[in-house]
Amino acid sequence: MLIPGIAAAYTYTNPNFGTSATFPARAFPNIEPSTPEGQIWRSDAGAELVVYAIEDPEWSTPRDLVRWRRSLDDVTYQRTGSNWAVVSGFLEDGRIFYERYIFRGRLTHSVSVRYPEALRDRYDGLLKEITESLRGPSR
Repeated sequence: MLIPGIAAAYTYTNPNFGTSATFPARAFPNIEPSTPEGQIWRSDAGAELVVYAIEDPEWSTPRDLVRWRRSLDDVTYQRTGSNWAVVSGFLEDGRIFYERYIFRGRLTHSVSVRYPEALRDRYDGLLKEITESLRGPSR
């Protein structure tokens, strides 16, 4: 699947939970070893993409998840629906983060993009396409 306007898009699908997201491979060329929950990609400049799922998380609703995220980092934007949440702001280390979560039964699927503020112009334009590509089955 190609994201409109993004060349060389890559779709990752987690073999354990079915979580998937599409992103430009050139923006995150370095892949970390996978875990059962998901996968991490990094850029040489310090950007990071994380695609994962959590089974039976400590939060049960999108609003609970937002409260949990607020306890960890400086959340400057949040939106929730009946089965999704979007949270963004600044991590403790000063990087920008933008995360989308979808709730499917006992699974919460997520895609998180994190990058230094100096990379804002380069990565802000990718956020919508990447996070809206998040998919995941129910369990």
